[in-house]
Amino acid sequence: MALPAMAETSDSDIRISFIQNSLDLTEQHSRSWQYGWLGLFSAVTAVNGIAYSQTEGEHNKYDRVVGFTTSFLGAADMLMNPMRTHEYAGALESMPQQTPAQQSAKLRQAESWLAAAAARERYEQSFTSHALSALVNGLAGLAVAYDDKRPDDGWMTFLSGVVASEVKIYTAPQTMIEAEQAYRSGNYQQAAAKSDAPHWEVAAFGPYLSAQYRF
Repeated sequence: MALPAMAETSDSDIRISFIQNSLDLTEQHSRSWQYGWLGLFSAVTAVNGIAYSQTEGEHNKYDRVVGFTTSFLGAADMLMNPMRTHEYAGALESMPQQTPAQQSAKLRQAESWLAAAAARERYEQSFTSHALSALVNGLAGLAVAYDDKRPDDGWMTFLSGVVASEVKIYTAPQTMIEAEQAYRSGNYQQAAAKSDAPHWEVAAFGPYLSAQYRF
């Protein structure tokens, strides 16, 4: 009767290790992406809000309002629906697994965080994410084009906003989507890769945006 128990324990160890390694692989990418874009949106919101009272010309003031609104919505989205993979990595590592009960609890939590991290990454790449980006920036462009009667500037507002949103989506982590697929297909017994797949990392420092490609 001891052999099945040992096999089950060994399988649990492998499962936990696979999920932990997957979380660790994308921990820095998740942190840089979350706080980078949150910092950028927050900085643009603050700049537009502070500069509004010092801006001359009704058209320029209107641009400040539009910029404030769109960047505020971006920051709010990052706060209400954050990428939390980096938090899961540290939290899972700190959980004990000395006893069978602790190991069972840790595995359940690991699987829950794996699903949550993959779901957040999947949402970022979803049609809904692209559609909301187009909607918000489309409304901003229409406001400038029709309410403020500047069609050319309206198009520029729309296009620049969409480009920024698509860069945000493109640079988002996707490691946990692949990890969840591997886990569900039973490939968790294969050791996690030692290095993450090449990806862009984006971070913000005040009003400045920094990007680097990690190999």
